[in-house]
Amino acid sequence: MRYPLRLILLASVALVLLGCNVTPPALPLPAGNTPLPAGTLAYDAPVSLTIKTGATLPGTALAYNGKTDTGQARVMIAGQLAPKQTADSVDWQGSPAPNVNVKLATRVATFDDKAVTLVGTARIEITSVSLQAGGTPAPAQLEFSAPVSYNLKPKDFVPGTTLAYIGSTANGAQFSGVEGIPYRKELDSLQYVGRLSGKVFVRFDLRVVSFSESGAVLGGTAKITIEQ
Repeated sequence: MRYPLRLILLASVALVLLGCNVTPPALPLPAGNTPLPAGTLAYDAPVSLTIKTGATLPGTALAYNGKTDTGQARVMIAGQLAPKQTADSVDWQGSPAPNVNVKLATRVATFDDKAVTLVGTARIEITSVSLQAGGTPAPAQLEFSAPVSYNLKPKDFVPGTTLAYIGSTANGAQFSGVEGIPYRKELDSLQYVGRLSGKVFVRFDLRVVSFSESGAVLGGTAKITIEQ
């Protein structure tokens, strides 16, 4: 059976939205629904991180030194040995760049003499956010791709961007801060690139899930680059 393209796109967007709750038109909320301080943005991203033997994960204090004599993974956390087996937890929190805090909650997926792979989640918080639209990222030390969704009222900005939902028109959903024609229909894409702070670059790849006179729902991903 062949399915209409519109249903396929709707299903794809739905899968993205299942990974995170639709938030009100404000900054994303951390665990526990505690409001973030003014000028702070937060993102939660799935991660799969591979550290080669003898190397340190850039921007962190996590290192890997191969196997122990008993066959465990010789993981180093802030210079301290933490022998690990498959499925054991490996957590780290620190500041890889000014105004950026990263909290890793991972577990050992695989390891051998050459590398260890950690999988889990990352919480990225950027404080003292100062938006600057456009540009290109410098070489990265860490990159994360976080699912995001936004429920915007008319004249609300997409957090972390200079994009705003103006309202519903006969031509479609109208946005400000976009390049070229400002109208988007349901399932149309919206892209944005810019800086959140001096060492943090972001790329938003969004789609219009729905819109009306009362608001618009957007879903997609935010790729956060923490530069060297």
